[in-house]
Amino acid sequence: MKFQNIFIYTFLVLLMVSCGNDDDICTSGEATPRMKMKFKTNEGKQKTLDSLYLSVEYSSGKSLVYAGKNVDSVFVPLRVDDQLFTNVYVKLTKAGSESKIRINYSTKSEYVSPACGIKRFYENLETSLQQADPVTSVEKNQNQIVNEDKTHLYLIF
Repeated sequence: MKFQNIFIYTFLVLLMVSCGNDDDICTSGEATPRMKMKFKTNEGKQKTLDSLYLSVEYSSGKSLVYAGKNVDSVFVPLRVDDQLFTNVYVKLTKAGSESKIRINYSTKSEYVSPACGIKRFYENLETSLQQADPVTSVEKNQNQIVNEDKTHLYLIF
């Protein structure tokens, strides 16, 4: 009888724990999209960089968001606070010269779910190259960031 009670209580506890809402996990690209950058030569051909050091200036200061070799594209998380611009810094070597790119935009927010919170979209993208070495120019490919599928910006080297 004692074994049967333990079995029933264990079964009930497991049944109650397994009854959860599927809305407690944020999956399948429901988060704020990042900006996708690719690279080109001055002649317009796509380029793979031997190395790349990319930093972004957030409210807490400048943070390194990517350091890698043999790079053909990179995803850059933009600011999600109330600033209407993000400064991106690009270097080809760790101790090399640094380009500064300012990305201006307007934002739109959308509620996703209790687990994911609010998703931010970026519209009316405008870019300006404020310091030009090693990047020589920038080419905007999309006017808005609503997903990470398309290339939004090309950096010209």
